[in-house]
Amino acid sequence: MAFLQIPAPDLSDLSLGGDVLRLLESYGFSTDDRYVVVRGTFTDAADPSFGLHYGFWLFDTQTEEYVSNYNSVVAGPDNAREIDVLDVQTSGASDDLFSVALIEEKGTGDKYLVSIQDGVVGSRDLVRDVSGQDIDVAIEHMALSSNGRFLAIQTTSEQLAAELEPDTNDSSDIYLLDISQSQVTRVSYVGGSEVTDPTYLKDIKITDGVLEIAFITDAAFVSPSRIDTNSSEINSAANFRSDAYVWSSGFDEFGLTGSPAFSLVSVDLDGRASGFVERSSEVQITEAGVIFTSSAETIVANDNNNASDVFILTEQAIPLGLTVTDELSFEEGAQFASASDSGRYISFLTTAPEFSGVFGAQQLVQLDTDTGALTTVSENGEPADDWVINGELSLSGFSSAFTSAATNLSSAEPEASAGDLFVTTRDTALVSGQVYHWKNHALLDDVTFTFEESVTGSVSTAISSVNGSPGGFSFDASFSGDKTIVVDRDLTEADQNQVVNSVDALAALKLSVGLNPNANSVAVSPYQLIAADVNQDGRISSQDALGILKMSVRLPGSIPQEWLFVKEGDSLWDPSANGGEGAFVLDERNVEWDSDGLSFVDPLTANVNFVGVLLGDVNGSWSAPEDSTSLDLEYFSALEDAGVGPVEQWHAFPIP
Repeated sequence: MAFLQIPAPDLSDLSLGGDVLRLLESYGFSTDDRYVVVRGTFTDAADPSFGLHYGFWLFDTQTEEYVSNYNSVVAGPDNAREIDVLDVQTSGASDDLFSVALIEEKGTGDKYLVSIQDGVVGSRDLVRDVSGQDIDVAIEHMALSSNGRFLAIQTTSEQLAAELEPDTNDSSDIYLLDISQSQVTRVSYVGGSEVTDPTYLKDIKITDGVLEIAFITDAAFVSPSRIDTNSSEINSAANFRSDAYVWSSGFDEFGLTGSPAFSLVSVDLDGRASGFVERSSEVQITEAGVIFTSSAETIVANDNNNASDVFILTEQAIPLGLTVTDELSFEEGAQFASASDSGRYISFLTTAPEFSGVFGAQQLVQLDTDTGALTTVSENGEPADDWVINGELSLSGFSSAFTSAATNLSSAEPEASAGDLFVTTRDTALVSGQVYHWKNHALLDDVTFTFEESVTGSVSTAISSVNGSPGGFSFDASFSGDKTIVVDRDLTEADQNQVVNSVDALAALKLSVGLNPNANSVAVSPYQLIAADVNQDGRISSQDALGILKMSVRLPGSIPQEWLFVKEGDSLWDPSANGGEGAFVLDERNVEWDSDGLSFVDPLTANVNFVGVLLGDVNGSWSAPEDSTSLDLEYFSALEDAGVGPVEQWHAFPIP
């Protein structure tokens, strides 16, 4: 684990003189964990307003240096001090970074959004360019989707509302900007009417073609008579009425689809709104569910600590305590800070003595939900001796950042008077997976995986095994940089013994003229097309059928048999094709697929699986050894649910 204190940025271009750095904070990581977005709060003695000013930078955790200053990118180096950058949201990896920056012009109070792609300004007024209106929108908060297409903003401005749906509530509302389609949608709008209470934007996420936005509000976005009964208790205690919600909508390349829906997140044991979700607290949507903080004691059983705790509403809509369970309870409570995209790693702030030690200071703690392990992040040999005030996990969960005024975490001098920024990164990440035959689903042994890392220049190999981890492989890879996995398997005598025959040649011939060679009209799998294209020219023709026939009798000069390996996650299925019914992207005229192995930089790709195809074996008749292990139907049903492709892709169904 690498531990780093982020140095002070250069403020000379942002101040008139006599600047003092007050605070350094993290505003997120690039998806490859290499860049951390740093916000610096500072004062300028030469500024007659004596106010706080803000700058944003990109810090490279590999080279340990600042690579960009957003103030200079937007206004130019000579005018960087004329603006404050109040917020920056990013998407993409370090080599393909898209950013949206909230800019305020000093002295005027004018605020606007600027889009930036790889250090080059795109739109200088994103709201105007998306809405088509020259309007001034006071943005309070924003959240950018992972693909950079959707931007959710929180504002009290009424100018973005549609003409037939006017914004008259004089409260904070959430609007969605579809940057690619120049469309604006009001999120905080229920059943054709607006709510009077403000909505506080927290998160945005895309999952399986569904766009989700999380927020906190006192209002009821579901029927009060059924679920959110506390919304009518206007004279209740502070935070009693506040609940977490998720708005969701389908979308396609042209915009949102269907009718948006709202779901209550902070649900108690009776299925009603629990309340007591602090409006300033974080809410995050993950693959595992929605994570939030509440001081309610009715969400899970035996919550008796009379303090805030961290909860998750799972994908199955089941509320679970994360910091209050039968085995775990902090009397001092905990505040959710951040989570990995998968939801496996969850960080929270707590003053629990088992983490704060003799110092009693609030610490950042990380929970591994797979193992149950709890780790103090804000420590470097010993916990921080002063309070940690925030925490940010990367999407992978492999890197974290936090702010603290602690003096015992680094030998470097303090940089910011109110709190320095510290970053922890893993030195290595486990890259692992498995490989199996496309049709009979047998896990394949004796497959060679060659792993190359560009940063270190190292090359290593692993052999899949049927012992211990059937068909599995793993590499302990350096965390950052480009990586490539190439997969190969030597032919055995059994592979060549009558596996490819005239039946396969006939099947290829049928495919070449658009006929289905499968019995009972079973759908043609894209793996069959890959197997049939033996001359690998990207299409299936009579030449391929002839080549398979020659291969079957081992004529001299015939195309040699070989194993091909396709990345399981390759997009061989288009769910939007065929009028929304879906279709495979490969056909007899297009057999283009990535055969060069797996290349990646993103640590989110830490688990990768491969599908084996024997060239020429169009009907998939290859038989695995008797002692082989095979994947079951549930495995492929899960792939279908994840949008990888229908189960028919792997012939994963009983065939009459």
